[in-house]
Amino acid sequence: MYRNIDWDAITIKNNFLFQETLRNKSLCKQLLERVLHIQVKTIRYMETEKTMKAQLSSKNTRLDVYVEDKGGNVADIEMQTTDTKSVINYDERDEKTIIRELPLRTRYYQNIIGTNMLRRGMHYRELRKAYVIFICTFDPFGAGLPVYHFTYRCKENGNLQMGDLTENIFLNVKAADKTDDEDLAAFLRYVNGQKPDSSFTKKLDEEATRIKNNDDWRLKAMTLDMEIQDMKKRIAKREREKGKQEGKHESKIEIAKKMLDDGMDISKVAKLTNLSVKEVTALA
Repeated sequence: MYRNIDWDAITIKNNFLFQETLRNKSLCKQLLERVLHIQVKTIRYMETEKTMKAQLSSKNTRLDVYVEDKGGNVADIEMQTTDTKSVINYDERDEKTIIRELPLRTRYYQNIIGTNMLRRGMHYRELRKAYVIFICTFDPFGAGLPVYHFTYRCKENGNLQMGDLTENIFLNVKAADKTDDEDLAAFLRYVNGQKPDSSFTKKLDEEATRIKNNDDWRLKAMTLDMEIQDMKKRIAKREREKGKQEGKHESKIEIAKKMLDDGMDISKVAKLTNLSVKEVTALA
């Protein structure tokens, strides 16, 4: 049974709506230009929730919005929120845990982007720029900056850049008033829940509203939301069953200890408690 969804309460912070809105190539291109402060050439292709992995044994990961421009430069744009009340929320861990993991996730994303960019037979010099952009509804580093822009630099000489063509950018929507870049500030304010007040954010909001009111999208959203809720229930059930099994095992251990204290033979204790002889011997 589908749960009731307050569609009006869903904003661009919603991961599913964010992905669908940025399928509009023009809006995605404009967002990249405002964040990167460069002119982005025509986007060659765009995929949302692209599943990627570095090698067969590697962890799969889904990139929210993965785009490549005509020059082969790649950008991954991720919406990161800890708003557990919003529907279709993939990550309900606490903010401290997410903040601690973000730099490590960025590292992994850059690795798999580079691996997928460089096909067999290509030379390393054929690698192009790779940007990982996190739009955070919280301050990811606690320094109050609206933008945290990281590149590899020499520890002994901060002016010397490594030149590996990777850049990692974290936007802090809580600090929109601390940037002099009005276009970027307007975007940060919009994501933070304020009304759109620039040409770009108004277009972004119009597209998001159009999508929210589309019956096909709502059906997809409801189906996905139901799948996520079912998955959470299955995980919770497994955890409860695991807890029961662990509880049963702990009870067996306590009973075995009492039997051993009463002088009962190890093999007999093992037989009566269904513990292995090795386990019972370790208790003796």
